[in-house]
Amino acid sequence: MKKWLSLAVSVVLCLALVIGTACGGGGEEAEEEEGVTELKFGFGLSLTGVAGAVMGIPARDAFKLGIEEIGVFEVGGEQYRWKAIFEDNLFTTPGGYSSANRLIYEHDVDVMFQSGADPGLAAEPLCDAVGMILDIAGANWDQFTPDKPYMFQVAATWAMGYVAFFDWLSQEHPEVQRIANVHTDDAMGYQQRDAVEACCDYYGLKLKDIATPLGMTEEAHLVTVLMPFKPDLIIGGVTLLGQMWDRGYDGLALSTYWLELYGEQEGWDRCEGYYITMPHPLGDPWPESAVLADEFEARFGMELVPAAYWTFMVVSVMTEALKQAGTVDDTEKILETMESRAGFETLVGPLYFGLEELNGIGHVAMWPMPIYRVTGEREYEVVKLYTAEEIETLAIEIFK
Repeated sequence: MKKWLSLAVSVVLCLALVIGTACGGGGEEAEEEEGVTELKFGFGLSLTGVAGAVMGIPARDAFKLGIEEIGVFEVGGEQYRWKAIFEDNLFTTPGGYSSANRLIYEHDVDVMFQSGADPGLAAEPLCDAVGMILDIAGANWDQFTPDKPYMFQVAATWAMGYVAFFDWLSQEHPEVQRIANVHTDDAMGYQQRDAVEACCDYYGLKLKDIATPLGMTEEAHLVTVLMPFKPDLIIGGVTLLGQMWDRGYDGLALSTYWLELYGEQEGWDRCEGYYITMPHPLGDPWPESAVLADEFEARFGMELVPAAYWTFMVVSVMTEALKQAGTVDDTEKILETMESRAGFETLVGPLYFGLEELNGIGHVAMWPMPIYRVTGEREYEVVKLYTAEEIETLAIEIFK
């Protein structure tokens, strides 16, 4: 039965992929209004493959929705509107370079976003060469350095999610000593690994780390490797945990990327007790996020996945940065505003860029970090909520 259910899920994702690709990756034409200047926001997203189906296409639609909701905005007494332009970055280094190249030299965008550490870091030199602000997703704090003055990360950072969880774990579950971490075999995955490793070192925990190819679907061999290690906590996806539970695993489980599809696929009763870190649109502690999730599903017929939720904030933060700076073309003033720690209002409260004490420049958005626990079908409890300031303080202590 599970095999047929997994196949059905795969078919749904493939259909979403085909439909999304057929609809085109370019920006939609905004209705022209007299006295309103168009600003081009270029987005490099994975629009094909598994990454496209579960992250890129939902993020594309979230960007569209965010731009529509912002509509016309005022900067320095002038009226502006965003125009979204999308390019497929394939979630790879070559894809990041080629999509950035097209966005800059074919589309002449004003600001750029790249999803994924690999494509984002590949796009950085191109944006630096033309003095363009680049927002990326999926990188760790140590990738942001003074020699990359135009690169920022608005999306929630996995490393900060681990900071919250391991601090909570050390207080509530001191018996947990053996950690198994399963991540993807790419730059983003290894940066997740680095954060988990640093947390384990700080709290004196033993770590077993496994890297898997991006898009891998067969995980039975991982169970064979993990069971003899006898972990107290496994950081990994629900499909892997399902097989571990079948083999008798009864320890804790954690994910930084939860889909309600997982609960449907594996069974909500089996997922009870599963922990989630990172901000998710689950309603508590931010009711407006649940409203957004409902609106997104009604509009696009799909779940507001975490990647779409986090990237939804990108447009609002960038808009607020321009409004606070009072300019759309003085890049140095915009940079100064973004580095000011004044904060930019979002659905989860004001976000600010921090961690300068760690990397010499900051440029990593500090988010409040909740820790959720699955308690039933689409039911969750927030076991602890860390403020953005608490997260920054902990991160500096753990990663210094």
